[in-house]
Amino acid sequence: MGDIVPDTAALAAVPAGDPRVLPREFFARPTTRVAADLVGTRLLCDAGTDREVEALVVEVEAYLGLEDPASHAHRGPTPRAAIMFGPPGHLYVYLSYGMHFCANVVCEPEGRAGAVLLRAAAIERGEQTVRGRRRGAPTGPPSVALLRGPGNLGGGLGLTLADNGLDLCDPTGRLRILAALEAAPLTIGPRVGISRAADRPLRFAWAGHPAVSRPVPAQPPPMAG
Repeated sequence: MGDIVPDTAALAAVPAGDPRVLPREFFARPTTRVAADLVGTRLLCDAGTDREVEALVVEVEAYLGLEDPASHAHRGPTPRAAIMFGPPGHLYVYLSYGMHFCANVVCEPEGRAGAVLLRAAAIERGEQTVRGRRRGAPTGPPSVALLRGPGNLGGGLGLTLADNGLDLCDPTGRLRILAALEAAPLTIGPRVGISRAADRPLRFAWAGHPAVSRPVPAQPPPMAG
């Protein structure tokens, strides 16, 4: 099986305007490739406001569309999953267990479904904003746990179903993804919290980072399609 390594050409591509915001071409690639390259990028939410949060992405999971029984797109473009068949570089938000808003990045060329679940991030700016949104979160350290897990990440960024479909490539948008400053050391292992295709090595994490939701038992990486 081929190794997953950061795609430096895609990471270097930037749109006109804000040179940090990843362009649509970054997301219009195989989902596993996008997932690997998202580790080490930064989420910038509510930029320029008193609620601004910036966080380092340290863990994601790839969901492969029609071929993946764990993907919401497995049954085709249903009303909920239709966004995953649309243009890449948009945000797919869904409600989990009736209480957690989970954020996904739409990948692949338009018409082919794929998405990357944002599982964990480490706060770099805006900790007090995140704590205010995370009711019941610890009042003291460690801040590293505040965006650990997809529900905590969505809640800490204040995401709701109203953000479903948000254009992540808009350099003035509420949520943007900024290019990685350097390639992250990756570990790759099985996804968690699912019952179907749970053994596939489609979880990508920053090796040894304390904000990762749980340890990643290394497995051979999937082929980059």
